Amino acid sequence: MRVLVVFAVDAEFAPWRKLRDFELVRVGMVTLYRTQIGRASVDFVVSGMGPENARCVSELAMSIPHGVCIASGFAGSLKVSHKVGDILVAQAVRQRGTSKVIECSEKLYASGLRQGAAPANIFLTTDKVVNTAEEKKQLSPSADAVDMESFTILSIAKEHNLPGVAIRVITDQIDEAIPPGIDTIVDARGHARPGQIVRYVAAHPLKLSALIRLGRRSRIAAASLAKFLEAYIQNVSLDTEGDHPVELVEISAT
Repeated sequence: MRVLVVFAVDAEFAPWRKLRDFELVRVGMVTLYRTQIGRASVDFVVSGMGPENARCVSELAMSIPHGVCIASGFAGSLKVSHKVGDILVAQAVRQRGTSKVIECSEKLYASGLRQGAAPANIFLTTDKVVNTAEEKKQLSPSADAVDMESFTILSIAKEHNLPGVAIRVITDQIDEAIPPGIDTIVDARGHARPGQIVRYVAAHPLKLSALIRLGRRSRIAAASLAKFLEAYIQNVSLDTEGDHPVELVEISAT
């Protein structure tokens, strides 16, 4: 079995560099980080933030054969019950502003629940960072968590008839705001832009503590997600009973 795990930013992948050694595999302009987990050969790839980056990188990564696709990384909570550090596995993903919903593989979803992830009905994919608590509360009736890549990644997986699932860790709660303009101080892969940070802090000095807190939470959340995915992929790779995971299904939202 070959598994593809797609992250958006390097901070989501960073803990894996300490966990394992990797073979670097080039596919066009994309670098895959390949390792063995259980019986699975696992390819990790960092796409960059947002739907367009996710699409370009996912299409290249999936141009070589895989048996399972996992869209993973950070997410913002849209429910009071989902706290910072909670790992969620989604039944389905939806793109904000559309009625299309992609259902995740039932078998991969069930495996996530058995591994201890919290169930989520929907992950909502947006094309921009959802910063404010007010906007999160407005989105709450329609989804459990919000991110910027899951729908796009699993759309590409569906095109390749590749069973997939979205598994994410919460980094900010529904009643918490993310410092506005945070996307201007990092590049597409989440790397800090020192000059932009200096200018940002000078313009928003009261936001410095919030930035530090978000960074600390993100490091802890990434480590927790890595630990979960390590065990999850091992279990999926060893599960040879029953049918293979069903393919992704696209339906219309009701």
